[in-house]
Amino acid sequence: MEHRLVGPGPYRATKLWNETVELFRTRMPLRKHRCRFKSYDRCFTAAEAVDWLHELLRCSQNFGPEVTRKQTVQLLKKFLKNHVIEDIKGKWGQEDFEDNRHLYSLQKVLGLDSLEEVLDIKLVNSKFIIHNVYSVSKQGVVILDDKSKELPHWVLSAMKCLANWPNCSDLKQPMYLGFEKDVFKTIADYYGHLKEPLLTFHLFDAFVSVLGLLQKEKMAIEAFQICCLLLPPENRRKLQLLMRMMARICLNKEMPSLCDGFGTRTLMVQTFSHCILCSKDEVDLDELLAVRLVTFLMDNYQEILKVPLALQTSIEERVAHLRRVQIKYPGADMDITLSAPSFCRQISPEEFEYQRAYGSQEPLAALLEEVITDAKLSSKEKKKKLKQFQKSYPEVYQERFPTPESEALLFPEKPKPKPQLLMWALKNPFQPFQRTRSFRM
Repeated sequence: MEHRLVGPGPYRATKLWNETVELFRTRMPLRKHRCRFKSYDRCFTAAEAVDWLHELLRCSQNFGPEVTRKQTVQLLKKFLKNHVIEDIKGKWGQEDFEDNRHLYSLQKVLGLDSLEEVLDIKLVNSKFIIHNVYSVSKQGVVILDDKSKELPHWVLSAMKCLANWPNCSDLKQPMYLGFEKDVFKTIADYYGHLKEPLLTFHLFDAFVSVLGLLQKEKMAIEAFQICCLLLPPENRRKLQLLMRMMARICLNKEMPSLCDGFGTRTLMVQTFSHCILCSKDEVDLDELLAVRLVTFLMDNYQEILKVPLALQTSIEERVAHLRRVQIKYPGADMDITLSAPSFCRQISPEEFEYQRAYGSQEPLAALLEEVITDAKLSSKEKKKKLKQFQKSYPEVYQERFPTPESEALLFPEKPKPKPQLLMWALKNPFQPFQRTRSFRM
């Protein structure tokens, strides 16, 4: 186990981290283990990892024999937190690493059947992806519909100034000695006070996982391309403009030194890494991870921040298919999220009986209410239809009219008029019966 000597200088801690992680990934012995009657290939126990890494650190010129087993456990905890290793069941970051027989494996990086293990799929906004793919300028920079989310004019002017130095056509004020340093400080202050990093908090795990692919540059670029398309359009635009400015400043031989004691490239990375990537709950290694990511972004930003042609073709085919099969109704709200196709699923006999008994009752109940509330029907016609309905669908009718009283409320009886005295009786008062003579034939 060889550990190259890392001398003093800028980002020594980052170099040590990269060196140790690389050695662990490539040299840590992996073998088959059994746990709860199940076999797992290419894994190791926590105690085996501690044994191996402890020996590596003690033999290293960068660390020495003073390294304790407890310190080794602490480093492996950071490995787990930063996705170098994972629980054998694919979990990481939730449980704590302990020196025991628990099984771990090397973290599976994006490559990349699914993003579900490194980000919350519910937070992926399909509208962001569509916007980032199609609403772009000729230079590939995102164009925002909501101009209130645009960079302030003064920040944009300052960035153009340094990106095109010394040809600053946008600036009207005269330049003075140290002018470029003040302009750079203005930009750094703006980005340094953002409420959330440009790569967002909820995508932190996804971007950190890509760091494991840096040894395979082409795959890492493709993974970063996909992750950057998940960003809100305003974040992607700010990142594109920032990376373009940083790269141009680093390549500009006419640019004066912006900070004494630091090279231009080191200054760019150190100044903007935290506003590009950091976790919500900051840990010690966040800065190291951010430095690695921003360095790779600077070297490959033109490839990473352009839309992958294969993905764009796939999206266009999918949209074309949806347009062919979609039926548009007048007045319908078309601003909807397109759902994935659904398929049949097997259900239990009990669920089938329930659906058979109750699945059709809602439309029948609606039909019954329609008959009840139809003002055009006479009482006689309405009673006739209700009787027919009761005979055909007694369960639905019984649910609507559970008692005779509830049914009677629908047809309240009209009050009977009081009997009136005959007018002729009042005009002709009662007279006693008078016997008359009978005529006999």
